[in-house]
Amino acid sequence: MRLLSSLIWLCFALGAWAQQPTTIAPAQGKYNPERTKKNDLIHTKLELRPNWAKQEMYGVATITFRPHFYPQSTLELDAKGFDVQMVRMKGQDLKFDYDKRLLKIDLGKTLTRKDSAQVQIVYIAKPNEIPLGGSEAITADKGLYFINADGADPEKPRQIWTQGETEGNSCWFPTIDTPNQKTTLEIYITLDKPSTDAKYLTLSNGKLISSKVNSDGTRTDYWRQNKPAAPYLTMIAVGDFRKVVDPNYKNFEVSYYVEPKFERYAMNIFGRTPEMISFFENLLGVKYQWDKYAQIAVREYVSGAMENTTATVHGDFVQKDNHQLADDNDDGVIAHELFHHWFGDLVTAESWSNLPLNESFANYSEYLWTAHKYGQDEADLVAYIAFNQYFNEALEKQEPLIRYRYHDREDMFDSHSYAKGGRILHLLRKQVGDEAFFAALKLYLTQNAFKTGEIDQLRLAFESVTGEDLHWFFDQWFTKPGHPDLQVTQEYAGGNLKLTINQIQDTTYSTIYRLPLQVEIWANNQRTLKDIVIDKTTNTFEWSLPTAPQMVYIDPENILVGRVLFQKSKEDYIYQYYHAERVPARLNALEILTYVPDGDSTVVNPAFDKDIRKVLIDATKDKFWRVRQLAVQKLYDYDGDDFLEVEKALQSRVQSDERSYVRADAIIAMKSFQNSQNDKLFRIALNDTSYTVQAAALEAILSGRPSDAAELAKKYESSYNTAIFSAVANYYSDEAAPERFDWFIQHLNKMSGGDLYQVLGIFGTYLVKSSPEIQQKSLPLLKKIVTKDSQWYVRFAGFQTLALLNDLSEAKAILKEVIATEKDQRLQKIYQQYKGF
Repeated sequence: MRLLSSLIWLCFALGAWAQQPTTIAPAQGKYNPERTKKNDLIHTKLELRPNWAKQEMYGVATITFRPHFYPQSTLELDAKGFDVQMVRMKGQDLKFDYDKRLLKIDLGKTLTRKDSAQVQIVYIAKPNEIPLGGSEAITADKGLYFINADGADPEKPRQIWTQGETEGNSCWFPTIDTPNQKTTLEIYITLDKPSTDAKYLTLSNGKLISSKVNSDGTRTDYWRQNKPAAPYLTMIAVGDFRKVVDPNYKNFEVSYYVEPKFERYAMNIFGRTPEMISFFENLLGVKYQWDKYAQIAVREYVSGAMENTTATVHGDFVQKDNHQLADDNDDGVIAHELFHHWFGDLVTAESWSNLPLNESFANYSEYLWTAHKYGQDEADLVAYIAFNQYFNEALEKQEPLIRYRYHDREDMFDSHSYAKGGRILHLLRKQVGDEAFFAALKLYLTQNAFKTGEIDQLRLAFESVTGEDLHWFFDQWFTKPGHPDLQVTQEYAGGNLKLTINQIQDTTYSTIYRLPLQVEIWANNQRTLKDIVIDKTTNTFEWSLPTAPQMVYIDPENILVGRVLFQKSKEDYIYQYYHAERVPARLNALEILTYVPDGDSTVVNPAFDKDIRKVLIDATKDKFWRVRQLAVQKLYDYDGDDFLEVEKALQSRVQSDERSYVRADAIIAMKSFQNSQNDKLFRIALNDTSYTVQAAALEAILSGRPSDAAELAKKYESSYNTAIFSAVANYYSDEAAPERFDWFIQHLNKMSGGDLYQVLGIFGTYLVKSSPEIQQKSLPLLKKIVTKDSQWYVRFAGFQTLALLNDLSEAKAILKEVIATEKDQRLQKIYQQYKGF
C-alpha cells in the first residue's frame, strides 16, 4: 500500500528543529494481538456476477478450510453488509447466524485438524449500504467500488474495482479477513451486456485460465492463483482497459492495463518494471514467486496504490502522457508495490500491529531502486523527504513502529510505519553491513515464505546471519517510540577539538539510544571522518587538530533517524553548502540560511544579505536539480541589490536547466520581472515539452496583462491539463466575467480526485467575485461534489468552496445538510467547527 499524499519536495520544518523536545505519550488504545486462528483457510472459489444497475455483486463462495488445532463445530466468516441467501455443505443446507458483520455457520458436526471441509455461501454483496470508514492512507473501506455504473457521465469510464486492505474484501466475499490467513484462489467473473464487449477486460489474481462466451450472451473470465496469499490481497477489476504486455520480459507475463488514450504511453509509464524485478531478485537472492505481474490504473481510487498479489492497482495519477512524463515518472510507487510481492505478499505481517514488516520495506525499496537507477543524489533526496515526513508527523504523535496498542488499525498507516520504518531499515543496513543485511533478508524471506512474520522473526534472522545479539537495536528502534535529540557543542583549544554530545530527548517514553555515527571534520580545507558511538546521556570526544575546524558535521551520510541540534554561524552554513558532498547537507544549509518564520513580515528577506545572496546565486548552478530548485525558489520576486545578477541567474535556469521543475520555478520566481527579454523567454517556454513549464510561462505572461492576454488565454482554454487549466483559470477568476462560468463548469466536470481538489479554490475565487446569479448557478455542481464525490478530501474542498457562498440561503442549506449527513468520521470531526451555519 502506498500512502495517499501529494509529493512534497521539501517538508523540512525548521521551526520544529528549534524547539526543545516535548513529551508525547503513545496512544493508549486497547491491546491488539494477532487474531486467534480457530480455522485455517485453504482455498477460496468465487463465482461473481456484478450488477451494474444496483451496484451489487451476486456471488457464490466456496470456502475450503480446516480447524487450526482445536476441534471446531462452527466456522466464522467475516461478511459485511450481505444478503446471505444460502449456506450449504455437500448439498445440505446449514444453519447460520448473521449480524451483517459476522457469519457464524453451524457445521452440523465437529471437525479435527486432520479434517478439511467445504462450505458454499450464496449471497449478494451491497457495498454502498456499508457505513463509511477509512484513514489517511485508505480513504474508504467498503471494498467494492462501481465507477460511473450507469454510464451517465460521458467523461468517466465505467469501472469496477476492489480495495481489500485492511479488511475491506469481506465487503464483497465471505472470508476470514485477517492478515494471518492464507488462501489459494479461483475467481470466475461473469459479465452481462454491454460489458461483455471485447473492450471490457477483467483482471484478478494469478493467471487468466479461460474467457468463455456463454449461451445466454454473458461472458465468464476464469482466474486462478495456486499459491496462497492473505485474503486482503485478493482483487478484481473490470472496465474498458487496454492491456499492454511488456515485450522486454520473458520469464513470466508482465503487463499494464490503462485507459485507451494512454495505451501508447504504457511502456513509458511502467516500462522499467522488468528491470526492477531483476534488480530486486538479485538484491534479495529470492526470485519473484508469483505467476505474473500486472499493474492497472483505475479511476477514483481510494488509496495511492495497492499490492494485490500479481495485480497491483494504481490510482489514475500514474496515467501520464509524454508531456507529463517530462517532469517525472512514478518509479517510486511502482517499486514500492512491486517490492511488496516479497515483503507483504510472500511474507505477510501476521497482524496490523506488525504492519511495518510490510510497509517499511516497501518504503525502503524506493530508496534502493532510486540509488540503483538514478544515482546516490536522487536516493538521498528520497531519504530526505522520508526523513522529514516522519519528523513532521512526530510533532503530533510519537509511536513505536511495532505497536500493539492503537485505537483503530487504520492508525497504523502513517509516516511511522512507512517513512520512519524505511529509514530505520537503512540504519540497520549500515549497522550490519550490506552483505549481512541482504543475507538476513534472504533468510527471513525463505524461512517464512507463504507464511506470516512478526518483528522477532526478522530480528532472529539478522542475529543468525551476523552472530550478534541485536535486541538492543530492535528494542530502541522498533518497539519504543520517539527518536534521539542530540545537542552538540564544540570547543577548540590547545590544538584539540572537543565535541560534547548530549541526548536530550524526553525518556519518559523514549530511551537513551546507542548510536554508531560518523563525524565529518574540515580543517585547512581537508576532510577527515571520525567514527564515534553515542551510548550515554552525555558523550565527549576529543581529537588532535592543528588548526581550528572550518566545519564539523554530524552524520554526513544522513543515516540517523533523529535531530541534531547544533548552533552554527552564518559562515559555518555557507562553508557547509560549498563543501558538503551529500544533497541533504546542502539543502539543510540553504534552508537554514534563508529561514523566515511563517507569518513574520518583520524579517528582512535573507537574500538581501550579500553573502547569502551569493550562495543562492551559486546554488542555482548546483550539480543536483533539487538544490537548484530550492535556490530558485528562495529568489522569488527578489528586488534588492545585484538585481541584474539574480535575474541573469534565473534566466539561465529558464533557458538551459535540464529539469522541468527548475525551469518552471525559475519562471515563477521572475514573473514580476516584466521586460521584453523575459517576456520573450516566457513565450519560448510556452513550447516546452513539459506542461508544468508551459503552465508557469502562461501564468507569468498573463500576470502582466499584455495586450494579447485574452487571445493567449483563449488559445489554451481548451487544455485539460490541470496546471495549464489553473493558469487560465486564475486569469479568468480575476476577471470574474459571467461568460466564463460555463467554461469552468465544463472543465470541472471532467476532473476528479487530486486534480479537482487542486482547482476548486480557484473556482471559489471566481465565484466570490461573481454576481449572486452566477453563484446560484454553481450550487448544483458544488452540491454534487460535497455529497457524492468518492474522495473525502475532494468533498471537503467542495465544502470549503461552498462555504464561501454562505450568504446564499440555498448554499447555507446545503452546508447544513452535508454536516448532518456526512458519514466519514474524519469529515464529521472537521465539520464540528462549521455547525454555526
